[in-house]
Amino acid sequence: DRDLHNLHWLQVKKRIVFKIALLSYKAINGLAPLYIQDMFSYSYQGYTPRLLTPTMSTKFGQRSLSFIGPKIFNNLPLHITTAHSIDSFKKLLKTHLFELTMGGMHN
Repeated sequence: DRDLHNLHWLQVKKRIVFKIALLSYKAINGLAPLYIQDMFSYSYQGYTPRLLTPTMSTKFGQRSLSFIGPKIFNNLPLHITTAHSIDSFKKLLKTHLFELTMGGMHN
């Protein structure tokens, strides 16, 4: 974990969360391919985008991008989900995930 910290790399699980959140951000902002955009339904609460989580009756369905993407995206802080560019979203998201990881490390 110290090596990852020194290299400013995310742990594998956090990297997966990063990629799913990034795909969700791209979909909601029309930056993903249409087949990915079509996996998501969303609404706006004021200016805040919210992805709608579909009902899934199986564990397999709960592992799908259309199910887990909204769960991850909607649990991010507002300043991240409302980022005005993909570059700022990625920077804010990586910092957030890195801080979560570092918060769990004991010195």
